[in-house]
Amino acid sequence: MKKIDFDLFGPGQYIYFDIGRLIQVENVSGRSAGDIIKNQDLNLGILTVLFSVGLRHHGIKKPQWYAEKMQELVDEGHEMEEFTQPVVKAVAGSGILGKAVYYAVFPEELTESKKEELAAAEKN
Repeated sequence: MKKIDFDLFGPGQYIYFDIGRLIQVENVSGRSAGDIIKNQDLNLGILTVLFSVGLRHHGIKKPQWYAEKMQELVDEGHEMEEFTQPVVKAVAGSGILGKAVYYAVFPEELTESKKEELAAAEKN
């Protein structure tokens, strides 16, 4: 599990997902976070649910709070990529999308031995 810096909603905040949090996302949205990311279906409703779950350790807020805050930030000139990219990284950082996706998102962590492991796994 990887914690991703995310201070758009408050200084010093970070977002992360583990199995328990991903189960919460599934329960609230009716969809798995992995499928959402793989199918590039990160719509605004799902995004606010992911924020509500992934930032829960900074205080429990409903998806509507995040929707309103996002609107304020967009009005100030922020772009959607600033919201979506950290969420995608946090889901990939959970490990549920597999090692290949993990290292594609975090290439700085890919060592020679990890490259060999990935290559061997692809052959099988």
